[in-house]
Amino acid sequence: MNRKLRLAALFGVLCLLAGCATSRSVVDLGAAGAEPVNPAQGQEVAIAKVEDARVFETAPRSPDIPSLSPSEANDPGIRARAIARKRNAFGQALGDVLLPEGQTVSDATRQAIVAAFRRAGYRVLAPGDAGHERAVPVAARIERYWTWFTPGFWAVTVQNRAEVTLSGALPALQGGLTVTSEVSESMQAVFESDWQRVSAEGLAALSARLTEALNARRPQ
Repeated sequence: MNRKLRLAALFGVLCLLAGCATSRSVVDLGAAGAEPVNPAQGQEVAIAKVEDARVFETAPRSPDIPSLSPSEANDPGIRARAIARKRNAFGQALGDVLLPEGQTVSDATRQAIVAAFRRAGYRVLAPGDAGHERAVPVAARIERYWTWFTPGFWAVTVQNRAEVTLSGALPALQGGLTVTSEVSESMQAVFESDWQRVSAEGLAALSARLTEALNARRPQ
């Protein structure tokens, strides 16, 4: 066995020991820091809809494309919770990484969007809040949200890429607003806590980028 194959085999063993096996992992993203206080005043908005428009493949050309096993690729309940797919040192797809039952990528993204609008000075109202029916509805579409890893000789890189498009009758959303983010970390082996952390960091980065974009488009 040549040196390259020996390194790949060693990495494969480390990966398996760290939990990168064929089994499914379920991780809770948790709260992305303290939730911003809803401003007492400001433009009132309501996050009316967050559509998960991600496209899943069973045999993607690269690991950054969302993928599920053929038996579950068409299951909307699984797609709604999927955030990553484990792979071995040779790139072969293994088990998936899901949010817990009752949680979805749409719900997690909604929380990130709400936080972004509040930090930008908007008053975000939910159904049942006074004035909710008069608030400007904002629709969001999740184009991308996925965590994956790329193997290397001595370490792996775990990355998350997110992209969301927002629309609504607000000056800051005129013509639509698309925000993207990407985070990455290098490590020796991937544990479930790493999938959780990098995926949560991806949402936090997306939320921060959205706040920046809303502030940049604020009417003078």
